[in-house]
Amino acid sequence: MLEAVLSLPAKYRDVVYLHYYEGYTAKEIGAILHKNTNTVYTLLTRAREQLRSTLGGERIEPTDL
Repeated sequence: MLEAVLSLPAKYRDVVYLHYYEGYTAKEIGAILHKNTNTVYTLLTRAREQLRSTLGGERIEPTDL
């Protein structure tokens, strides 16, 4: 799974890593990356969609990351 996360474009990889691996909230990630909280949520959603596509349509659970 980590390999798939690391293959994401940087804008998605950063938010996924900070959220799932470092445990930051969307609000905290927004402050770190100087982005709106809603933008962070959008990036997380799009990243999960890309991961789902990369992994063959499997549902991505937070515990999988």
